[in-house]
Amino acid sequence: MTDTAEGPAKTTHAQRMFDAIAPSYEWPAELFSFLQYGRWRRSLVSRLEVAPAATVLDVCTGTGLVAIDIAEGLGCRVVGLDLSRGMIEQARRNADSSVPLIQGRAERLPFADGSFDAVVFTFLLRYVESPESTLGELARVLRPGGQMASLEFFVPPNPMMRALWLLHTRLAMPVVSRLMPGGWREVGSFLGPSISDFYRGYSRQDLSEFWAQAGIDEVRTSLLSFGGAVVTWGWKGGPR
Repeated sequence: MTDTAEGPAKTTHAQRMFDAIAPSYEWPAELFSFLQYGRWRRSLVSRLEVAPAATVLDVCTGTGLVAIDIAEGLGCRVVGLDLSRGMIEQARRNADSSVPLIQGRAERLPFADGSFDAVVFTFLLRYVESPESTLGELARVLRPGGQMASLEFFVPPNPMMRALWLLHTRLAMPVVSRLMPGGWREVGSFLGPSISDFYRGYSRQDLSEFWAQAGIDEVRTSLLSFGGAVVTWGWKGGPR
């Protein structure tokens, strides 16, 4: 994809798409994940080993649900960042004033080196031109010894589950999304192929190596919901 006047094409597409679905994001996310979306968020948050006084950056914060889970469950100060103005506005309604929210790009974070004790991100890497350099930028704002964690979609490795996943993402989602508000029709047709395309280009091992190259040690992954999602986490080199 090429760059446009507004920025990289993937960035521009993601911003437009998420602006369109922001007001109605949460219930379709639960519907299309077979009520697993909340479980996935809780699994991500459960991997964090941070003190209540920690400052956490939530990149791709969306409607702020992960940020709220961290702030309320772990007692941390959380800053949320998202590309989409619509998502930021919805997150403000969800989080009230408890979570500072900033519109910005993961590839160019407006923070100094080592600003955060932990960095988390959700459903991000398919929307950036270079996952490798983006991970480096996320690690830049993480202090030495700090933790990074992510939640991403995945393609089930089991052949039977993968066949069911393909049926869901290629048939059920496009059909159901045509009946939904906002920009969900586009999302229903886009999501499954974009996940498949991403993992044709990058294996699970490739992504773990990108984390290591960004300076993240002890990189671990865990598949969720038969491989429909994956949580990854590790620590930046240095004393914890």
